[in-house]
This record gives sequence, C-alpha cells and structure tokens, in this order.
Amino acid sequence: MHQILWIAIAWIGGTCTILGSLMAVGSLLLWLVPVSSARSKKADSPIAPAPGWSRWKLLVVSGAIALTGLSLLILIPFPSPA
Repeated sequence: MHQILWIAIAWIGGTCTILGSLMAVGSLLLWLVPVSSARSKKADSPIAPAPGWSRWKLLVVSGAIALTGLSLLILIPFPSPA
C-alpha cells in the first residue's frame, strides 16, 4: 500500500516539476516580446500595472511549482519492504 501511495506522490511531484519548469521557460521567453505594444493599449488606464511585474509574478509562480515538485521527489524516499 505504501508503494502505491509513493507512486501517486511521485507522479504528482514529477508533473509539478515538468509543468513548473516548462512554465519557467515560457515565462523567460516572454521577456523577448516587446513591451511597447502592450503598454500603448493600456496607457489610458491609470491603474494598469507595469508589464514587467506580471512577468516576474509568472516566473515566481512557475519556479514555486517546479520547486514544490522537486521537493516532493527528493524528500519522500521509496518505501522499503519491511
């Protein structure tokens, strides 16, 4: 029973690691997109945050997801038969 639980946790951890790392690559690729077109559309709104702030938030969230998955994979060892 412990092995099935470990497989489920490893599956979740692996999925989080892969998704988080792919999101991080995607958010880093967003830095290549010019900001001027997005800023000109929202220039009329005084409340609109800077486009760089949302990019940082996306990078932090994707890093947190990847680190959560990695920590699940590292901290939970395979159960030994006893």
